[in-house]
Amino acid sequence: MSVAGSTSRDSILKKLRNGLAGAQSVFRDKHDPDDAVSVPSAVTNAVGSREEIARAFGENLEAVLGSYEIVKHPSEVAVSIAARIVGWRAENDGVESYGRELLSWAPAELPIPDLGQQLAQQGIELFVPSALDNKDQRAHSASLNVGLTGIDAAFAGTGSMVLLPGPGKSRAASLLPLHHIALIPISRIYETFESWLAELRSRQTLEELFRDNAQVAFITGPSKSADIELNLTLGVHGPRDVHAIVFDDGE
Repeated sequence: MSVAGSTSRDSILKKLRNGLAGAQSVFRDKHDPDDAVSVPSAVTNAVGSREEIARAFGENLEAVLGSYEIVKHPSEVAVSIAARIVGWRAENDGVESYGRELLSWAPAELPIPDLGQQLAQQGIELFVPSALDNKDQRAHSASLNVGLTGIDAAFAGTGSMVLLPGPGKSRAASLLPLHHIALIPISRIYETFESWLAELRSRQTLEELFRDNAQVAFITGPSKSADIELNLTLGVHGPRDVHAIVFDDGE
């Protein structure tokens, strides 16, 4: 080894020794007294009234390239869905059939009663796959441009949503289409992921929820992918657009 190489090596080792000398142990000593049990703080947080929490959720969703709107009453949601589809249709050469049929959760699983009938009045039909192992259903699902789902929880601190797939709540509706519309009752928006878990614990349903749901989908904005030069592309592994419609469900 050259003198220069030896000097560099010694310098690096000296820095490591100095750093380790002042480092604290990763693990608490077994003889130390137990600290009070506390919930770890979230990396991001949101506080305020329900309306402020909803706005924070939307702003954080926009920050990760999603979009949102807040409506005052569930009766306005169908019109909002139709308006959003008209916008996407215009972006796709105005093809009349674009978004006329939605890949959807079952109407009973959507957070607004009779939404299917309300959308039918707007000229929009719902397709709910019952068996995606069926070749025809799978092909038809893949041909639809817009997906419609509810959510199980949303987090204002990150703009994230949780979906628990199950009967009538196909994962395909939030994964296959180019556009995903998520319907979000304001009562299901929590300040943070931790506050949602805390509520589940208080209800004694946390263990049951994760035991009964083998698949839990966390969605934070549209699908994103970047190459080695950091050129961002949307919609590679999932929807290109994620649009949240938040409404006051009165709960």
